[in-house]
Amino acid sequence: MIGFYHIPLAALVMGFSMLLAARRLGIMTLLLSGIVLAFCKPFLDVSPIIWFAVPAVCCSVITAEGIQGLVLSGFADRKLVLAIAILMGGLATVTLLLATKYFQVFAGLASGYARVLTDTGKLFILGALVTATIFFMARLKVRLLWVRRLILCSAMAVDIFLGARFIVDWIA
Repeated sequence: MIGFYHIPLAALVMGFSMLLAARRLGIMTLLLSGIVLAFCKPFLDVSPIIWFAVPAVCCSVITAEGIQGLVLSGFADRKLVLAIAILMGGLATVTLLLATKYFQVFAGLASGYARVLTDTGKLFILGALVTATIFFMARLKVRLLWVRRLILCSAMAVDIFLGARFIVDWIA
């Protein structure tokens, strides 16, 4: 499975908004061409899997920039940070609603999927809480960059630890 962890999705959205605000057309073109080539037949004798590595690396760098953007966000960025917190809350809501759907399957046949979705929803809630905390810090004009870094890094560490545990449990 190819994807990103739950809490860094907030940083990815922040990074994309920063990318669009800065009008970095070269990076956007590179990202879009990698996505298009990943869904085509081999181009220049290069596998689509390799072409997908280009947008994966671009998104990783954009996520890192988004983390820095969340840490350094100020009073002027509060609306964007609030929108990201609402987005994370919306993802948590959708995920938990899907979990309730799977809990209601006949004879509990899909309860394993429901538990996975419940854990995912909890991580999205954690992401929404972290982003909302950063929003309130920005709104109150409280800088304390080390506190923001600590909040973000600890939440992402929890996300990575639980996600890695899930992946290892499925492999073993």
